[in-house]
Amino acid sequence: MTLVSQPSASLNILKLLDWFEEPFRYVLVLERPSPCLDLFDFCDKYGGRLTEMQARQIVSQIVEALIQCRDRGVFHRDVKPENVLVNLNDWTVKLIDFGCGDLLKESYYNFSGTRKYFPPEWFSHKRYQASPTTTWSLGVLLFELVCGDLPFEGEEEIIFKQPLFVEGLSKGKGVLKAYI
Repeated sequence: MTLVSQPSASLNILKLLDWFEEPFRYVLVLERPSPCLDLFDFCDKYGGRLTEMQARQIVSQIVEALIQCRDRGVFHRDVKPENVLVNLNDWTVKLIDFGCGDLLKESYYNFSGTRKYFPPEWFSHKRYQASPTTTWSLGVLLFELVCGDLPFEGEEEIIFKQPLFVEGLSKGKGVLKAYI
């Protein structure tokens, strides 16, 4: 949190205001945006899914936050709707919950995050890298936003299944399909 909250921090990452250490834990004091919902509840408020235009507005801000993380050497590792806050007034997005995060390195061999957003290589090789994993998670999140459901449920589906898109999506679904 300290790395991503340093000056010229992204407007799209929840700010760390202060922290202190207690005998068996650290206490973080974070900003509290208001009024907001996490992205899962936000989508539910809009009928379970967003239009492509609405999803673009949301996801572009998440991408900006993740670029800031990468540029500061941080891998969030748990990109999902529950870890994104959306301001109800202006739809400004804040990336939250760095509890699964790690410093960037070549490869990772331990699982941390949410299985349904993890890439096939974790399930088949028990190894993954930050950039492809982040891209995969974003693809799953975008699919969920515009289709209203996750593209895959279990490990076998993540490895072998092609996602089923809802009717009426633009040609951009080909781009999305390339990411998941």
